[in-house]
Amino acid sequence: MGKATGQRLETLRRAAGLSQSELARRAGLSRQAMSAIEAGTYQPGVAVALRLARILASSVEELFGDGVGEAPSTIEALWEGGAPIERGRVALGRVAGQVVALALPPAQLRLPAAPGFLVGHEKGAARIETFRSNAEIDATLLIAGCDPAAAFIGDSLARERRAETAQILLRSSAAALAAMLEGRVHVAGVHLGGDDNLVAVEEILAGRCASVLVHFARWEVGLATPAGNPLGIAGLHDLARPDLRFATREPGAGVRVMIDQRLASLGITPVQAIESPGHLEVAALIAQGQADLGVTLRVAAVAYGLHFIALREERYDLVIPEREFAKPPVKAFLETLNAPRFAREVGELCAYDTTDMGRILGRIG
Repeated sequence: MGKATGQRLETLRRAAGLSQSELARRAGLSRQAMSAIEAGTYQPGVAVALRLARILASSVEELFGDGVGEAPSTIEALWEGGAPIERGRVALGRVAGQVVALALPPAQLRLPAAPGFLVGHEKGAARIETFRSNAEIDATLLIAGCDPAAAFIGDSLARERRAETAQILLRSSAAALAAMLEGRVHVAGVHLGGDDNLVAVEEILAGRCASVLVHFARWEVGLATPAGNPLGIAGLHDLARPDLRFATREPGAGVRVMIDQRLASLGITPVQAIESPGHLEVAALIAQGQADLGVTLRVAAVAYGLHFIALREERYDLVIPEREFAKPPVKAFLETLNAPRFAREVGELCAYDTTDMGRILGRIG
């Protein structure tokens, strides 16, 4: 990032009538960080760049040029008609020589492929019918977690024409760690300590499994309401209202721990609490009119066209047993995490901060 970029930011800030301190406050940065960005000595992550662009009514490309990853290209495509939500997700393909864009549904309204079928079980053992070879099974990465962006991993492996594939299992942080300890998954996704998952994971594992903590991304957690916020929800204090139906995560989820602590500090117990197994599922309940508000991620709220009130940023990290590091699917996964293209895609499509994606944060046990 050069000095010219910093000067563009300063010019737009002054034109908006904002002091450096005020812009830093709105963007969730320290004044020192904002000063460094304007001086051209600090390059912000994608999430920060997006926030600054929104505040200054600009675009990331106009504000930072090529300074923040690689900007996506703009293409013309045949559109199926209708008006999607802002930044609605689309599928792209070329049919009869023409690029076609098709709106993706907000939920997976399709029958996913299954590697096998359960035909019997007893005492923790199962009989499975499958058409997969041993080599194909060995090449499958099993990830337990609650990040909606995990689906991008399998897509990236497929585009790189790798033999490895990924199977994502929806689990809370606590359940993901339990599955990893039981030897049922290669990777457990966690967000337990806000900005420091290492201490929380160490306490849970208690030396039972030598593991490595790898960073995935930072995301925003907040309250989602129907589009337009018809009930005028302003924050957690509104949950004192007995008429509100509140969608929240199940016990053991990192977001559930955080939200319960905040509500306890306010002396509030939601009257109508609905538990849900995932962030997208919480957003779906609101979109379908089954809940009035819920705690979820910004990416989930955007996917369903919901209003979003940010509460805080969190780190989402990955716990991988050291014994699995040499396995082909884990090695392929780590290579994907450290590929700049993958980090840019996740950052742009999910509004995550992927600046440190793939970085080893520490070893456990």
